[in-house]
Amino acid sequence: MRDYQKEAKGLIEGKVLFDAPMKKYTSLKVGGPAECLLFPKNMKELRKVILHARKKNIPLFILGKGTNLIVRDRGISGWVVSLTQGMKRIRMDGECLEAEAGCSLQQLVQFSIQKGLAGLESFFGIPGTVGGGLAMNAGAWGVEMKDVIHSVTLMKEDGEVVERPRSKLRFSYRNLTLPSTWIILKGFFHLERGRREEILERVKSFSEMRKKTQPLDYPSAGSIFKNPKEGPAGKWIDEVGLKGFSMGQAMISDRHANFIINLGKATAEEILNLIEQVERRVYEEKGISLEREVKVVGEP
Repeated sequence: MRDYQKEAKGLIEGKVLFDAPMKKYTSLKVGGPAECLLFPKNMKELRKVILHARKKNIPLFILGKGTNLIVRDRGISGWVVSLTQGMKRIRMDGECLEAEAGCSLQQLVQFSIQKGLAGLESFFGIPGTVGGGLAMNAGAWGVEMKDVIHSVTLMKEDGEVVERPRSKLRFSYRNLTLPSTWIILKGFFHLERGRREEILERVKSFSEMRKKTQPLDYPSAGSIFKNPKEGPAGKWIDEVGLKGFSMGQAMISDRHANFIINLGKATAEEILNLIEQVERRVYEEKGISLEREVKVVGEP
């Protein structure tokens, strides 16, 4: 056991795991072990973890619900920090909701329904966290995070906590530009009053569309590629004949070609090989360079 593994145990009251298999913590159900997986209970504990890691030059990776993420088979060295157990509170302030980064988007939408607040319906079914959703400017059915966020609370690498209003945040398609060492702590969402029955009806409609168009019966990471300016990525993958194509236990969904599903025992290597095959074929046959939406981490 490395020294910094021992140090992690005494640093926080939250749970600390060693050699934790990342396939348990990613939506694709692949990935080797995290050398050290920490679950800080609150912002104070997170700050202690961040400062200690920076001081000791310990590699650090912030984990949400593990969606839009592929962890390589050899795992992740250093500290992986999950915010999903201790930092998931939601607070209401008039027509605004303040949600911590570890709160799931599902929780947030359900809370907004209970309170009769409209604006988040299209995010129902996106299997990520508030922090992850903001970091990638998640969106569905024409609505993105940038459209509903009022401000974001962030922690800088020195532990300082700052708040940035929407006007000072640089959102783009599937991205929020921030310094790589900054961590999203909270999102403050400005919503509108609405009739609960109408909000529920919209949620139900979006949920039905998702069921019809996405492979929800198998583990996946969501969309693998961003949609290029030439049109939906799934369209081009389908046109080059790769819909339903598989490598080992990894398969391009026959329901939505921009999804790769795990048929049961897929490895990260199989999935990455499949991604590379898609990139190569679409470029060779259509002249289109697909940009990945998923993040790949871990030891090569």
